Amino acid sequence: MRTIRTEREIAAPAGAVWEVLTDLSAYREWNPHVVDAGGRLREGETVEIRVSRGGGRARALPVRVTEVDPPRTLSWVGRVLAAPLFEGRHTFELHELGERRTRLVNRETATGLLVPLLVAADAEADYEAMNDALAARVEARVEESGNDGGRGTGAA
Repeated sequence: MRTIRTEREIAAPAGAVWEVLTDLSAYREWNPHVVDAGGRLREGETVEIRVSRGGGRARALPVRVTEVDPPRTLSWVGRVLAAPLFEGRHTFELHELGERRTRLVNRETATGLLVPLLVAADAEADYEAMNDALAARVEARVEESGNDGGRGTGAA
Protein backbone atom coordinates (compact mmCIF):
# COMPACT_ATOMS: atom_id res chain seq x y z
CA MET A 1 0.00 0.00 0.00
CA ARG A 2 1.13 3.53 -0.74
CA THR A 3 -0.49 6.70 0.55
CA ILE A 4 0.16 10.10 -0.98
CA ARG A 5 -1.09 13.02 1.10
CA THR A 6 -0.56 16.68 0.33
CA GLU A 7 -2.09 19.86 1.72
CA ARG A 8 -2.39 23.44 0.52
CA GLU A 9 -4.04 26.48 2.02
CA ILE A 10 -6.02 28.50 -0.51
CA ALA A 11 -7.01 32.14 -0.01
CA ALA A 12 -10.64 31.60 -0.96
CA PRO A 13 -13.84 30.22 0.56
CA ALA A 14 -14.53 26.50 0.20
CA GLY A 15 -17.39 27.19 -2.23
CA ALA A 16 -15.01 28.90 -4.66
CA VAL A 17 -12.51 26.05 -4.43
CA TRP A 18 -15.33 23.52 -4.93
CA GLU A 19 -16.54 25.27 -8.09
CA VAL A 20 -13.13 24.96 -9.75
CA LEU A 21 -12.44 21.46 -8.41
CA THR A 22 -15.73 20.09 -9.74
CA ASP A 23 -15.57 21.77 -13.17
CA LEU A 24 -14.07 18.73 -14.89
CA SER A 25 -14.36 20.19 -18.38
CA ALA A 26 -11.90 22.96 -17.42
CA TYR A 27 -9.17 20.65 -16.03
CA ARG A 28 -7.28 20.84 -19.33
CA GLU A 29 -6.93 24.61 -18.78
CA TRP A 30 -5.19 24.47 -15.42
CA ASN A 31 -4.47 20.99 -14.04
CA PRO A 32 -0.92 19.71 -14.68
CA HIS A 33 -1.62 16.23 -13.25
CA VAL A 34 -5.21 15.32 -14.15
CA VAL A 35 -4.89 16.95 -17.55
CA ASP A 36 -8.40 16.14 -18.74
CA ALA A 37 -11.60 14.81 -17.22
CA GLY A 38 -15.18 14.28 -18.23
CA GLY A 39 -18.37 12.86 -16.86
CA ARG A 40 -20.91 13.56 -14.14
CA LEU A 41 -19.76 13.94 -10.55
CA ARG A 42 -22.51 11.86 -9.01
CA GLU A 43 -21.98 8.96 -6.63
CA GLY A 44 -21.84 5.70 -8.58
CA GLU A 45 -21.12 7.42 -11.93
CA THR A 46 -18.00 6.73 -13.97
CA VAL A 47 -15.75 9.65 -14.84
CA GLU A 48 -12.93 9.41 -17.37
CA ILE A 49 -9.72 11.12 -16.28
CA ARG A 50 -6.37 11.47 -18.03
CA VAL A 51 -3.38 11.53 -15.71
CA SER A 52 0.04 12.89 -16.65
CA ARG A 53 3.14 12.25 -14.61
CA GLY A 54 5.52 15.20 -14.57
CA GLY A 55 4.09 16.60 -17.79
CA GLY A 56 4.71 13.37 -19.68
CA ARG A 57 2.33 11.30 -21.77
CA ALA A 58 -1.16 11.11 -20.25
CA ARG A 59 -2.92 7.81 -19.64
CA ALA A 60 -6.68 7.40 -19.49
CA LEU A 61 -8.26 5.93 -16.39
CA PRO A 62 -11.97 5.44 -15.75
CA VAL A 63 -12.84 6.12 -12.10
CA ARG A 64 -16.04 5.54 -10.17
CA VAL A 65 -17.25 8.46 -8.05
CA THR A 66 -17.71 7.28 -4.47
CA GLU A 67 -18.53 10.49 -2.59
CA VAL A 68 -19.74 13.97 -3.48
CA ASP A 69 -20.38 16.14 -0.42
CA PRO A 70 -20.35 19.82 -1.48
CA PRO A 71 -18.28 21.77 -0.62
CA ARG A 72 -16.33 19.34 1.54
CA THR A 73 -15.44 16.02 -0.08
CA LEU A 74 -14.98 14.57 -3.54
CA SER A 75 -13.77 10.95 -3.84
CA TRP A 76 -13.32 8.40 -6.59
CA VAL A 77 -11.75 4.99 -7.06
CA GLY A 78 -9.87 3.75 -10.11
CA ARG A 79 -8.66 0.25 -10.92
CA VAL A 80 -6.24 -1.21 -13.41
CA LEU A 81 -7.68 -4.54 -14.53
CA ALA A 82 -8.78 -5.69 -11.04
CA ALA A 83 -8.40 -4.48 -7.45
CA PRO A 84 -5.74 -7.07 -6.54
CA LEU A 85 -3.51 -5.61 -9.28
CA PHE A 86 -4.09 -1.90 -8.65
CA GLU A 87 -6.71 0.21 -6.96
CA GLY A 88 -6.35 3.92 -6.24
CA ARG A 89 -8.75 5.70 -3.90
CA HIS A 90 -8.50 9.46 -4.39
CA THR A 91 -10.04 12.01 -2.05
CA PHE A 92 -10.13 15.79 -2.11
CA GLU A 93 -11.15 17.33 1.23
CA LEU A 94 -11.90 21.02 1.74
CA HIS A 95 -11.67 22.38 5.28
CA GLU A 96 -12.89 25.91 5.91
CA LEU A 97 -10.35 27.89 7.92
CA GLY A 98 -12.46 30.99 8.06
CA GLU A 99 -14.63 32.91 5.67
CA ARG A 100 -11.95 33.31 3.02
CA ARG A 101 -9.43 30.49 3.62
CA THR A 102 -9.65 26.81 2.82
CA ARG A 103 -7.28 23.93 3.44
CA LEU A 104 -7.19 21.44 0.58
CA VAL A 105 -6.18 17.90 1.47
CA ASN A 106 -5.38 15.91 -1.67
CA ARG A 107 -4.92 12.23 -0.87
CA GLU A 108 -4.59 8.91 -2.69
CA THR A 109 -4.28 5.44 -1.24
CA ALA A 110 -3.02 2.88 -3.74
CA THR A 111 -3.10 -0.85 -3.18
CA GLY A 112 -2.26 -3.91 -5.26
CA LEU A 113 0.61 -5.72 -6.87
CA LEU A 114 1.26 -3.00 -9.48
CA VAL A 115 1.69 -0.11 -7.01
CA PRO A 116 5.51 -0.10 -7.30
CA LEU A 117 5.22 0.13 -11.09
CA LEU A 118 2.36 2.65 -11.33
CA VAL A 119 3.06 5.03 -8.44
CA ALA A 120 6.34 6.93 -8.72
CA ALA A 121 8.54 7.41 -5.69
CA ASP A 122 8.17 11.19 -6.06
CA ALA A 123 4.43 11.20 -6.82
CA GLU A 124 3.87 13.87 -4.17
CA ALA A 125 5.41 16.41 -6.57
CA ASP A 126 2.58 15.85 -9.07
CA TYR A 127 -0.03 16.32 -6.35
CA GLU A 128 1.70 19.48 -5.09
CA ALA A 129 1.73 20.87 -8.64
CA MET A 130 -2.00 20.18 -8.93
CA ASN A 131 -2.65 21.83 -5.56
CA ASP A 132 -0.65 24.91 -6.54
CA ALA A 133 -2.42 25.20 -9.90
CA LEU A 134 -5.84 24.84 -8.25
CA ALA A 135 -4.96 27.52 -5.70
CA ALA A 136 -3.71 29.89 -8.41
CA ARG A 137 -6.87 29.46 -10.49
CA VAL A 138 -9.25 29.89 -7.56
CA GLU A 139 -7.40 32.85 -6.06
CA ALA A 140 -7.27 34.62 -9.43
CA ARG A 141 -11.03 34.13 -9.87
CA VAL A 142 -11.76 35.47 -6.40
CA GLU A 143 -9.53 38.48 -7.01
CA GLU A 144 -11.15 39.19 -10.40
CA SER A 145 -14.66 38.92 -9.04
CA GLY A 146 -13.95 41.25 -6.15
CA ASN A 147 -16.31 39.28 -3.94
CA ASP A 148 -16.41 35.99 -2.09
CA GLY A 149 -15.62 34.03 -5.25
CA GLY A 150 -18.65 31.83 -5.08
CA ARG A 151 -19.83 30.48 -1.79
CA GLY A 152 -22.15 28.13 -3.64
CA THR A 153 -22.19 24.44 -2.86
CA GLY A 154 -23.56 22.89 -6.03
CA ALA A 155 -21.68 20.07 -7.73
CA ALA A 156 -20.80 20.19 -11.40
